[in-house]
Parts: sequence; C-alpha cells; structure tokens
Amino acid sequence: MENGSGENSEKPQEVVALPEDRPLTKREKRELAKQRKQEEQSKIKIKSKSKKIVLYVIGVLLLGVGIYKIWQWINTPQSRNGSSDILSVKEDDWVKGNSDAQVTMIEYEDFECPACAIYSTEVVPKLEGEYKDKLRVVYRHFPLPQHSKAIDAAKAAEAAGLQGKFWEMHDLLFGKQSDWSSASNYKEKFEGYAESLGLNMDQYKSDLNSDSVEKSIKDNEDESYTLRINETPTFYINEKKASINNGYDDLKKAVDKTLGNDQ
Repeated sequence: MENGSGENSEKPQEVVALPEDRPLTKREKRELAKQRKQEEQSKIKIKSKSKKIVLYVIGVLLLGVGIYKIWQWINTPQSRNGSSDILSVKEDDWVKGNSDAQVTMIEYEDFECPACAIYSTEVVPKLEGEYKDKLRVVYRHFPLPQHSKAIDAAKAAEAAGLQGKFWEMHDLLFGKQSDWSSASNYKEKFEGYAESLGLNMDQYKSDLNSDSVEKSIKDNEDESYTLRINETPTFYINEKKASINNGYDDLKKAVDKTLGNDQ
C-alpha cells in the first residue's frame, strides 16, 4: 500500500504569494484598462438610458396636457350671446388707458411667448404713444401648454396686481423674458422683480397660489377657449378680432378703421 511518502506520489505545489506592490505586467495593464473602459461605457449607457426615460416621461406629460387643452378647447361651448359678453371690459380686467377711449384693445397673451414679448414691449407701446387717450388696453391671460413657466409668470403678475402693480410686473416679465424663461430658478427671479417693485413679500408669496389668483387665470383661459383662440398674441379691437400678419401696420390699420381714419 502506497502512502504519501512514496516516490511516485505527486507533491503538492507551493503557492507563492506575490507582493502587493509589484509592478503590473503589460498584459495585466491591458486587461485593467479594458475593464475600466467597459465600466465607463456601462455608466455612460445607464446615464443615457435614464436621461431618455426622463425626457420620454416629460414628453408624455406635455403631450397629455396639450391633448387636454385641445379637448377642452373643442368641447367648450360658444357663448350664447356671441362674443360681446366676453369681449366687454369687466371690473376684474387689467386695464390701462382712458376709460372713455374710443378704441379698446383686448390682448390675450402668454408671458413666456416670444412674440407676445415683442408686441408688449414694442408694438403696443408705440400705438399707445400715437393714439394716447383714444386707446385703452386690456390684458388677459392665455398661457400655452408648451410653455412650462407661463402659468407661474401669470400668477406673479396677478399677485403683483393685488398690490396695484400688475402693469409694472407685466413690463418686467416681458422685458426680462430672455432672463427668466431659460432659468431653472425663475421663481426666485420673479420674487426679485416683486422686491424691486416694493411689494409686501409676505402678501405676494401668499397670493401666488391663492384661489383668487388661480381663478383669474382660469377664467381668462375659459374665455379663450370659448372664443376659439389658438395662438398668442391674439388681439380684439372693439370686439373684432384683428389680423396681425404685418404686426404694427395691421394693428394700426384696425385702430384707424375703428376711429374712421382709414382712407
């Protein structure tokens, strides 16, 4: 019977421990670099996939809001009395100009709309300067679903309006649109505008999400759907929808026609 001391018995191999600080061989370096590259690519793929999921979810939400707005627009019944009841100036409207003006211009706008900014900072002020006491301007909200900051901007204007500073906030929001519309901290910017207007900030913050502010915006939206408005800005001159294909020239023509000045 053979035992472990026989000449033909296999001797166990000795395991030699390599020092931890020994230099890596070229092959080990290549394998390590390959492993790190694979890990980095895996991280990039995970980040890319996560970003796509987030963008997809945002897209679905925006699409859902857009579809709801369209559905609401289609299913809102026309006013039984036509548009005259909606397009008459109401007590809770934001109005500037002579109350006895011969021409009333009602504008449905979105504070995040670039075209609205141009009309509100350039076109309408030019008309006000030209027609003076003959023209009064009424602002109404129509925040578009694709503009994620528009409703918050409308709330800021309404909250300022409750302290008698609607038009001042209106001018700041449109004048500084390029600053806040692309900023993640846009609400902080709105607060900065409110402070610059000397508003009571406790009241301002309280009014932002108050029922009365939300109702004012919602009421304007409902009017827009009833009037079948589908773009901003939309203007009405003495209750008649005005074409603005040619900007200032078209609005001026509509005002002149109303005043009987058209040739």
